[in-house]
Amino acid sequence: MKEPNAARAPVVLAVLAMTALCAAPATGAEPTRQAVLAAMKKAATFMIETVAVNGGYVWIVSDDLRQRWGEVPARPSQIWLQGGTERVGHVLLDAYEATGDVYYLQGARKAADAIVFGQHHLGGWHYFIDFDPKGLADWYRTQASRFRYGLEEYRYYYGNATFDDHVTPDAASFLLRFYRTTREAAYRGPVLKALDFLLLSQYPNGAWPQRYPLRYDFAHDGLPDYTSYYTLNDGAAEGIVALLLEAYDTLGDARYFEGARRGVDALIALQGPDGQAGWAEQYGPDMRPAAARTHEPAGYVVRESRGVIALLQAFYMRTGDPRYLAPIPRCLDWFDRINREAAAARYPTPRYWEPGTNKPLYVVRTYAFTPDGYGTYTWTTDPARTRCGDRPCAWDGKPIVDVGALRAEHAAVVALTTPESRASRLAALQARAAGPRRTDLGAAEIITSLDARGAWVTDDLNPPQAGAPLEKDERVTVRGISTATFVSRMSSLIALLRENR
Repeated sequence: MKEPNAARAPVVLAVLAMTALCAAPATGAEPTRQAVLAAMKKAATFMIETVAVNGGYVWIVSDDLRQRWGEVPARPSQIWLQGGTERVGHVLLDAYEATGDVYYLQGARKAADAIVFGQHHLGGWHYFIDFDPKGLADWYRTQASRFRYGLEEYRYYYGNATFDDHVTPDAASFLLRFYRTTREAAYRGPVLKALDFLLLSQYPNGAWPQRYPLRYDFAHDGLPDYTSYYTLNDGAAEGIVALLLEAYDTLGDARYFEGARRGVDALIALQGPDGQAGWAEQYGPDMRPAAARTHEPAGYVVRESRGVIALLQAFYMRTGDPRYLAPIPRCLDWFDRINREAAAARYPTPRYWEPGTNKPLYVVRTYAFTPDGYGTYTWTTDPARTRCGDRPCAWDGKPIVDVGALRAEHAAVVALTTPESRASRLAALQARAAGPRRTDLGAAEIITSLDARGAWVTDDLNPPQAGAPLEKDERVTVRGISTATFVSRMSSLIALLRENR
């Protein structure tokens, strides 16, 4: 289970905005400013004073506050990154900037302190921070590793830091923003250490591994340890490049821009051949697509390819160098190809396309298990072996990629031939993507949905359950407090304040 990505700093958001649409504004009668301020303060106070652990947060807390979850069930002493603590920290800074109320800044400082506490000695972060690490090995053995399918990264504790799911870039980006806001010297050191970590972990060819320091010892299910591979999966490379550019803009150190440039050049070098000029989730030392977890075969993917396109366009707008646009038409041609071949063969949309053949590549559960009790998969190019309920999955009749929209966006970027036009469009993207946004839930409803404690309680949350063992998709529904809901609703109220200044 993945909560939505954390609130991004402007440079990261500018990249994301190339592929994302803004939420529609809410409609209806608006509450008074005083009512909005009171609701925000009440909700933030409950989160900061009652839900937080040492200033940090997980993803979900049960309504009675007795159970806590991140991507897997959390110990009482744990807080989560990966869309948890740093995400709340960002929205508290948003609230401080919108209101001037130092209470929000104090809450953000507590989150920053928690993140600094959990920083790896070299500068990165793991998925979570544990304030009582003595019991961590037992927790991995008895809870985190007890899922039959997926979540293989929780079967083994590496003791290093990860770029997966933007973990390290997001934590560092929040600290950089907090330092930029306060200019407090205590946070400059952790920020610089995190930025040095990005440069230290970068391969000579400009790519990054998934985890660092490098480890090779968790081979499992017949696969080698994938964490040293050149990794794009889940926005890893994109997040690092964006953070380095943000750091360059903030601190002016040319090393950060050079690291970002080398990272983008590595992405160009990793592009697939003509006819299949997309990108894969990860690559081996031979720079060819490689398998990772048991449900991640070697293959080209649309998601990472679209992310690279957005990053290349953003980098062109910063530099004006046309070589960053040159790879894009070849990838768009591949998108056209998969649309055409899928429609002709009427095959269901896969996540992967097989290198060389361009056949759809599906990941199918076998319902056989390893001696350790973990479920196994098979990788197949046969759509008849897929399962959607009790039958094979079917073609949905829709294009896999909206290539027309991507070509129009690309043409608009190509037309930016002056530094002023490129800077203006990049600024517009940042403005469109950055900061709090209104949701489709009205402000009055957001306010009235607060309970007496100041909690936004949700009835149908689906946290992962540590069973003996459970499939990844076997969920129970709980009533509880969601960090994502808190951030979304606070953001909507903050956006309303900004609109009515």
